[in-house]
Amino acid sequence: AWQSAGRTDIGGGLSLLSMADADYVYLCIPLPPESFGSIDLYIAEPDGALTDLHVSAQTGERSRGPQGWPEWRAFNNYRGWFGPPVAFNGFAANGDVDFTFSPARELQLSRARFGAGPWRIMVEVDAIAPNNRKVTFPADANADNATTWAEFSVP
Repeated sequence: AWQSAGRTDIGGGLSLLSMADADYVYLCIPLPPESFGSIDLYIAEPDGALTDLHVSAQTGERSRGPQGWPEWRAFNNYRGWFGPPVAFNGFAANGDVDFTFSPARELQLSRARFGAGPWRIMVEVDAIAPNNRKVTFPADANADNATTWAEFSVP
């Protein structure tokens, strides 16, 4: 499904794939085997709000306020977007929660909420095999300063 997608190299051997239709933008980051690939997509909204769309075993969003990014207090809050969570696989013998590795992390964003683009974005992908490494795009981006984020043209 992603063969005709646009590709943006985000470093660390990862690519951000993108496709769109009139209503939605679809994003995908293929992951190496044995990765969980939690993701934070920071996006500057048309009204100036800075929003963090988070997908791991818990998913949700938060907006940066005058005092910075708030702590995560609530999940499962979506408005105009969705990203499937990292799948629960049961419990390990020691009682720890077990999650399923993911071949990719995907998101769907509504153009009605986020605009037609170009967008300013920052991407953080965590729990990437080997060694649970982390990739940030752009590499020198700062979550508190959208001017350090990449301009991303929506297809």
